[in-house]
Amino acid sequence: MNDFVDIDVLGVRIRVEYADDLDSSQRRTASDAWSGARSEGVGEADLSRTFSAGADFERAMERLTVDVTLSALDALRGRALMFHAAGVADESGRVAAFVGPSGRGKTTLSRELGRHCGYVSDETIAVDAELNVFPYRKPLSVVRAAKPKQQVSPDEAGLRGLPQAPLRLASLVLIERDAALSAPEIAPLPLVDALPELVPQMSYLRDQERPLRAIAVLCDAIGGVRRLRYPEAATVPPLLPELFATPPTVHEWQPAPTPAESGPYDASGVDDAILTDGHVIVMAHSMLHVLDGIAPVVWTEAAAGRDLDGIVDVVVEQHGAPPQGSAHELVAAAVDELIDAGVLSRR
Repeated sequence: MNDFVDIDVLGVRIRVEYADDLDSSQRRTASDAWSGARSEGVGEADLSRTFSAGADFERAMERLTVDVTLSALDALRGRALMFHAAGVADESGRVAAFVGPSGRGKTTLSRELGRHCGYVSDETIAVDAELNVFPYRKPLSVVRAAKPKQQVSPDEAGLRGLPQAPLRLASLVLIERDAALSAPEIAPLPLVDALPELVPQMSYLRDQERPLRAIAVLCDAIGGVRRLRYPEAATVPPLLPELFATPPTVHEWQPAPTPAESGPYDASGVDDAILTDGHVIVMAHSMLHVLDGIAPVVWTEAAAGRDLDGIVDVVVEQHGAPPQGSAHELVAAAVDELIDAGVLSRR
């Protein structure tokens, strides 16, 4: 039995070296579980990790999945957008990614959809600026009551292999299971609604140059984000042709102007900001903020270098005088809130 197994994890080849405490049966179990991700590369791997059985082999198997995933995510930081998502591919290589937090049903959905299309991952979908997808055919992590998650190989789960075609992202879908529904529903999501749900399900986003713009460009290229609500995973496969083939539609958005280098307020500390649907969406210190009401005007004018009186003039011009109270006091309070949120600071 080999002393190691090489696996492809999001385009990173990782050598899992078996520790001496693993017997031949445990080594075979680990190799079989990772058979769907086994690498055909030769020579030295990009990374290596030692796998030890410890006191609990099944728990060690679960830890191994987490360890190699985190290692690959770290290696890809800043080079790809990485979504906490399940993914399947059609015969032409088009990939549908189903995004959601842990416990949302991605593994169950992977088991169902992977019987109809090529299984790409039940954990992470990594995509570069050209929409190329890096597969991660890890074992499916199946939840069991009062036990570690069982690591089930794609073959054992009856899932299909990858197509003989390059993988490219075609669809980004936020999933929500609702047992009360009689049939699945698909609806497009405006960028302003999609981003607050996508961003928490992404890894190392702050390491991406202009992260919000990168997501917006990707969403434009694939026809935007959609929400899928469904009663059971078995109801979803008939929708796959629609998800793979929907013609693209472009969101209306634009980058926020470059912050001024002078003025009483400073917005240069934000990671990125875009304007869309009358909102300003700002990422600062890895936190996403969706500004609405008068806040978009207040933030953009403050970032442009205007003082408080100038900001008040623009707010009144665009929104009118407040029905009660002082416009000056309302704008000053809005500025303070933006400063408290970390999307502005005083010079």
